[in-house]
Amino acid sequence: MKMTDHQSKLWQSMIDEIQSYLDGATEDFYDLVGRLEGALDASEIQDKLLVNQWYDFWTPLEIRRSIEGNNVDKKKVVNELIKMKTFLLKNK
Repeated sequence: MKMTDHQSKLWQSMIDEIQSYLDGATEDFYDLVGRLEGALDASEIQDKLLVNQWYDFWTPLEIRRSIEGNNVDKKKVVNELIKMKTFLLKNK
């Protein structure tokens, strides 16, 4: 799918948000998960397959957020975040 400049910028913002968390620049996992979904919504991507794939990576993060909030074991979420970041980079 060819993204518009607006969509591409929002996709990059998701990559940057994840990297910021991985780098330790932010510790707010709860907010990060919400911002990821907000960026997807704002991108208004119409490709249902791509959106469904995105949710395949995001849903485990949302489940962890709803159960653990910000009290997550960072080591456990890093792998999930890296998988999502890799997906975002591949589909950018």
